Amino acid sequence: MGLPALILAQVLVSLAPTIHNTSTLAPVVDAAAAVETWSRDSDGPAGSAVLVPDTARRKAVSLSDGYYTRLDIHRYVGYAVLPLYLIEYLAGQKELEDGSAAPLWADKVHKPAAYLLAGVYTINTVTGLINLAEANDIQQGKTRRWVHAVLMLASDAALVYGVAKAPTLSQIDARIAAGKRGGWTTHKEFTVASIGLGTVGYLMMFLWKE
Repeated sequence: MGLPALILAQVLVSLAPTIHNTSTLAPVVDAAAAVETWSRDSDGPAGSAVLVPDTARRKAVSLSDGYYTRLDIHRYVGYAVLPLYLIEYLAGQKELEDGSAAPLWADKVHKPAAYLLAGVYTINTVTGLINLAEANDIQQGKTRRWVHAVLMLASDAALVYGVAKAPTLSQIDARIAAGKRGGWTTHKEFTVASIGLGTVGYLMMFLWKE
């Protein structure tokens, strides 16, 4: 064998697929990624067949840069939810028990915290719904995303109704004078329901992995 033939043989051996690179390339033709069909090899011996991936059936789903920007906003703004829930409950309960005699911090904290919570809900509802629609064709995590969205929308609705039913301090004073200190009002019932639904919807995103 001459030197040119020897070099050619060495090149062909080096280009042959090894066990390692064959296993690396294998997922390209994978049943989970594409529907595979069998076709006859007209150039091969009778009865031979080759595996041909049906690439026409593949559907690539890509997410925009805006999706990830909204996801970051949604996540970081969401970190304020649980602390605001706690502040709102403690301040509101104190006002419900003492009325106009409640500590100054309760009166000064309750409304600003409510406005902040409303802002958080607005931002996360908008970013969440846009991203839910954009990622709707992605099957992985779809159930988790929808359950989260339904819980948070229910929490939104309960919060809005609860705020609409919020009593004034004079109404709370009249209630206390009638012997109803603390307890439950329509405002408290719906805001606590909102807090419960929102807490479940928030925590499930950390605990439920798909």
